[in-house]
Parts: sequence; structure tokens; C-alpha cells
Amino acid sequence: MKTQKSLKKEGLFSMADRFVADFFDRLKKGAADQVIKKAENAKLPAEVVERMKRMEKDAEEFRKFLKSL
Repeated sequence: MKTQKSLKKEGLFSMADRFVADFFDRLKKGAADQVIKKAENAKLPAEVVERMKRMEKDAEEFRKFLKSL
């Protein structure tokens, strides 16, 4: 029973890690910064820009967390 729960947990984290990695790999090498800068230049609401920045930061922290497990 414990092994089954462990496998589910690992599967969930693995799936989440792949999703986050795939999403932000497409934005790497400054692309995320460019998208955020374009959003700022387009005068999107400050809340939107801040959320974009927070998402970028949170994704990196989440990847580090998953690797530490």
C-alpha cells in the first residue's frame, strides 16, 4: 500500500515537473524576459506583468523543489 502511494506521488511530481520544464524551456534564453518586456511596453496592467514575473520565479523554485525530493 505504501509503495502504491509513493508511486502515485512520484508520478504526480514527475508529471508536474515535465509540464513546468516544457513550458519554461520554450521561454528560456531571455525569451521570458522579452515577453514580459513586451507586456510592459504594451501597457498591460501592472498586476498582469507582476503575475508573469511571479510565474517565472515560481516555476524555477518549483523545479528546484522537485529536484530536491
